[in-house]
Amino acid sequence: MAALLLSALLIGACFPEDETPYFGRVVVPKRQELRWSDGGLPRVFDPALAIAPPDTDAVRAMFEGLTELDAQTLRPLPAIASAWEAASDGREWTFTLRRDARWSNGDPVTAHDFVRSWRRALNFGQKAAHASLIEKVAGAAEEAAGSKAEKFGAEALDDYVLRVRLREPDPDFPVMVSHPVFRPVHRSVNADGAAAVVNGPFALDRVDRQEVVLVRRADYWDAQAVTLERVRFIAADGEESLARYRAGELDAVTNVALEPVAVKLLASYKDLRRSTFAALTFYLFNITRPPLDDRRVRESLARAIDRERLVRDVLGGVGESATKFLPFGPSPDESVQLRYDVARARALLAEAGFPAGQNFPRLRLLINRNEQHRLVAETVAAMWRNALGIETEVVVKSWEEYEAALRAGDYDLARRSAVVQSASERASIEHMFALPSDAFFERNSQEQSAISEIALHRQLIAPLAVKTEEDALREWPAVPLYFASSISLVRPYVIGFNGGLFDAPTLKFVRLDLGWRAPQGKGATLGKERAPLLPDDALAGRGAKTEVKARFVGGCD
Repeated sequence: MAALLLSALLIGACFPEDETPYFGRVVVPKRQELRWSDGGLPRVFDPALAIAPPDTDAVRAMFEGLTELDAQTLRPLPAIASAWEAASDGREWTFTLRRDARWSNGDPVTAHDFVRSWRRALNFGQKAAHASLIEKVAGAAEEAAGSKAEKFGAEALDDYVLRVRLREPDPDFPVMVSHPVFRPVHRSVNADGAAAVVNGPFALDRVDRQEVVLVRRADYWDAQAVTLERVRFIAADGEESLARYRAGELDAVTNVALEPVAVKLLASYKDLRRSTFAALTFYLFNITRPPLDDRRVRESLARAIDRERLVRDVLGGVGESATKFLPFGPSPDESVQLRYDVARARALLAEAGFPAGQNFPRLRLLINRNEQHRLVAETVAAMWRNALGIETEVVVKSWEEYEAALRAGDYDLARRSAVVQSASERASIEHMFALPSDAFFERNSQEQSAISEIALHRQLIAPLAVKTEEDALREWPAVPLYFASSISLVRPYVIGFNGGLFDAPTLKFVRLDLGWRAPQGKGATLGKERAPLLPDDALAGRGAKTEVKARFVGGCD
């Protein structure tokens, strides 16, 4: 219903004859104050406990880690750490902290703050959803389980030198520590989290039912680089956020639900931003079941899917076809690149003993109940039938039944999704496919929420030893389908609001061009060149209705 109301808002809009290339009124503010509708109001201001936007957006503005991520290049930028270097084996990293970084109460930010904060996050257990990233550190899983079997690998050599030993080499570790879960909290913070003392460029000023306000810290070590004076997170649902943006009352709108046809209506406006979001939908193989234990069969199924057609015809063009598991990094070796190749798929299937699909058992593809998931699954099943002669039963279950089937291994393929949390290749692939540590199993053996993940990893992934993207493209533990799209509206005078693949703009680098003026001359207005508005039933989504979110909160399932 919310999506239909939002669509009706777009349809009902009256565009004046002198319309500009931008959606609604462009009213340049008189001061450096960003008004942001981010899909809700931040309510969790703790780096260990924040899971998704808008909480993580506020946390990244209020707390600073060892590094910051460049949204465009995905390279680490110096933050609290002014320099870092790896030992020759790649397992040990040493970070040198700047001496002028201060907490908002005047205390220096030290290496001890990082060690204590990482331990604190680990000890939250399941409450800290992203603490598993810290388990890249040697001894972290044992620390979380209360075991002394291995010493925790993060050590403060002195106040300004932090040494970190990893379980295994990771050249991307400086990228990974830009994630919010690695950001420190002050030693005065209690177990439930508090934002009274911060070390980032902004501090919490006010929280109420209508807005959350952050203010620039004058005592921040790099205060001269921060232009925004205030950031106002505005409470507004999807329909209200578009109405207020169109009226000139908001500077940015993210994390709203839109149907693909509504996105098409907005596409001609210059302030609409659309990009790939690092969230992958894929089909996980149950490799304990023949013939899916044969890599050639898994690769054959992967190559027989026309992802471009899937995104265009089923998803309404909203999404990006996935020819690999991660939306970043270099292209894989030519020998393992995933291309739609029916001839190759048929040859692989024949090599495995099933020419033209002869004697191939009927596949059971498990999905949770969702109209879009059903349409995608049925389309993929038709592709496999037409290309390979393989029949597929799409098994649709409620969420509870779906999780029970996962735990029982009652499927051949299962729809899964993953929001990539870091630009670290190894950390991201491990998040999708690698086997957790023994301490993880011990710590979570009684946690119902972890049972399905434990079962999946123990039964399906461990035998493949997948640690890199190239490993995944050689072993095929899953079939990548598509990446999500990120949709946002950002005023032309807002500079530096770049979310990148992770939809995570760094507010430190954002500023408002208070002298901005609308373009003049040819092309300054859209006039009658605008795409025609569609009738109400088009936006109502006759037949299948598909929605796209500007961001994904908590996950994609």
